[in-house]
Amino acid sequence: MERFFNPLRRLILVLAYGAGAAVLLMMAVTVADVVLRLFGIGITGAYDLVRALGAVAVAFGLPYLTAVKGHIAIEFFYHKCSRAGRIILDTLFRLVSLAIFTILAFHTFRYGLGMMKTGEVFPTLGLPLFWIPLLISFSSVLMIIVFIYHLFHPGKEYIKP
Repeated sequence: MERFFNPLRRLILVLAYGAGAAVLLMMAVTVADVVLRLFGIGITGAYDLVRALGAVAVAFGLPYLTAVKGHIAIEFFYHKCSRAGRIILDTLFRLVSLAIFTILAFHTFRYGLGMMKTGEVFPTLGLPLFWIPLLISFSSVLMIIVFIYHLFHPGKEYIKP
């Protein structure tokens, strides 16, 4: 099984670095646009770029956050329970999350394919939009794999932070 999980761990880490890079690019585009507007020049499509980079940051960051069990709300409930209660809560949360992200992966994939067929583009940039839902779908599939790992290894992180 480790031959399957090790490459996925590396992929999730690469995506986490991609999420960080997307946040840095969002900041750079925003700062550059504000500064250039002081001189009467703006970056065409800055709003669209920041929206797309925000989607990339969230989609790429969620699998890592899930893999390291970094969700704060769940930790709050865990500290109130015994070890058995924590395992039950963890299993319950993972099963619900598994169902939610399975539905999300399916529908965003279909939505992305629909956008590809219709040729929907960013309003100011003219670049295609279909890749954003497909990235979200791909990220959701990675999260589904992490949830399955957590179901079979309760209390253990998929990736050590």
